[in-house]
Amino acid sequence: MSSRVRDAFWRLKKYFGIVVLFLIGFLFFGGLLFTIQENSKFLGALDFTVAATSSDATAILEVGNTAPTVSNVVLNSNGAITLIPNATTSFNISYTITDNNGCADIVTSGVTSTAFRSGVAPTCAVPGPTTNNLNCYLYVTRTTSTCSGSSINATDTVQIYYFAQATDTSSSFPAENWQAFALAVDLANATGSATSSAVQLNTLLAIEVTTSSINYGTVIPGANTGLTNQMTTVQNAGNASTSLRLSGTALTLGVGSIATSSQRYATSSFTFGGDEQLLSGTATEVTGFLLTSPTSTNAVSSIMYWGIGVPTGVS
Repeated sequence: MSSRVRDAFWRLKKYFGIVVLFLIGFLFFGGLLFTIQENSKFLGALDFTVAATSSDATAILEVGNTAPTVSNVVLNSNGAITLIPNATTSFNISYTITDNNGCADIVTSGVTSTAFRSGVAPTCAVPGPTTNNLNCYLYVTRTTSTCSGSSINATDTVQIYYFAQATDTSSSFPAENWQAFALAVDLANATGSATSSAVQLNTLLAIEVTTSSINYGTVIPGANTGLTNQMTTVQNAGNASTSLRLSGTALTLGVGSIATSSQRYATSSFTFGGDEQLLSGTATEVTGFLLTSPTSTNAVSSIMYWGIGVPTGVS
């Protein structure tokens, strides 16, 4: 066999082997599938070329879902919660939601947050919380930032009533605290959540006198109001049981005056000159007075009864 023929033979074997390897590779690797995001398939062309021969295949990439995560949950800027008497007070819950599938995968209408006393976490720090104005509050408003990367910052507002349960050392729950919970959901109903660090809700001792004045009418000098009493209503405007201390001043008109002690009071109706207490210029605890802490917006109140004696010589 001449050298020219021999060289042609070896070249033919070489190309034949390459073609065989190409065909085997195409049969085994011609269909490629990579899985990464739900319901999203990415397609790309693959071109297999050997010498002058080529063949095409398609690469398919399906992107899988990742659950959102919640981080940096903060209640009231990590400060103690101080309430306002006989009103609601607004406090913020801030947090960050991150979804590696992108911000568009976050279902903003499904995001929720709560503020709660730690003892009720099993029913409040959950999806579908059981709200209660004593200890579990659902957010009422929300503002969100624009998407940055795959994260959104949110700030929710809760409005807490004056009678919400305190957790400071003088309260009924000194071993507990208040926290915030935030939960996020994505288009695949996957969820992520987190809880804030603890803050205290302070005891609020407050009352509101709903009667603006006491009008004794006409009483002549040397006489008193007898069994006719005027009444004032005292309402608990805080979140703790409270007693009451009273003080006052003399009644004056020009250069004339009626002594402070001429006014008397009690927690039930009385006839002037009995066991009622005398008003003093020094704050004095009212005997038998106790307002329990409210548990709702229904007023917890008590009536004080008043009378006066007018000394002789007053005109």
